[in-house]
Amino acid sequence: MKPSKDLHSSTTAALFAAIDKLNERLDRLEQGSGERPIMPTLHPSVEKFSLAEAIVDELFASAENQKACTFEPNDKPCDHCSMCSSRGF
Repeated sequence: MKPSKDLHSSTTAALFAAIDKLNERLDRLEQGSGERPIMPTLHPSVEKFSLAEAIVDELFASAENQKACTFEPNDKPCDHCSMCSSRGF
């Protein structure tokens, strides 16, 4: 059984009306209301990495300000192990 010509044309007209309505809504959304766009938030894992990187950067920056250990090779920063005072330095 074939659909009648009237049913086909009314279905097509309904689809075009729905598409026009969606296009109007899209146009309104694209124009916006003058407010600034909402900034996407970072995923919590990215925030954790940013925090960890900041901590590591701070640790390395403070390591440059410390004196080098006299007992460790490669100018390792002093970790206040009291080896100097136990040996009388």
